[in-house]
Amino acid sequence: MEKKKACKSGYGVCDGAVMSQPNTPAKWNSRILDCCIDRRVCLCGTFCSMCLACQMAERYGECFCLPLLPTTMMMMRTSMRERYNIPGSIIDDWAVHMFCGPCALCQMAREMKHQLC
Repeated sequence: MEKKKACKSGYGVCDGAVMSQPNTPAKWNSRILDCCIDRRVCLCGTFCSMCLACQMAERYGECFCLPLLPTTMMMMRTSMRERYNIPGSIIDDWAVHMFCGPCALCQMAREMKHQLC
């Protein structure tokens, strides 16, 4: 197991503190069909999914109009899985967005809310 050590700024001297734990696989904070956990996200994802997608893209650090391009939300889901160390595949992401797009969007919004708060 490799340990990262914190270094004092500008001196290159390490004090021996462990900065991070090894990457262990995580899982989504909520399931794909747990839409009613967060009513605001559920309503926004159901009736105005493009607004929710634009808000999510901006909050994720991307251009707010990114969701207007095809397949970008599927790619954002893949990126989110990579960032939060959630197992899965691009095929899974494609299938979820193809057959359950609004539910996938709501799951991603709940995950971002959980991770960023």
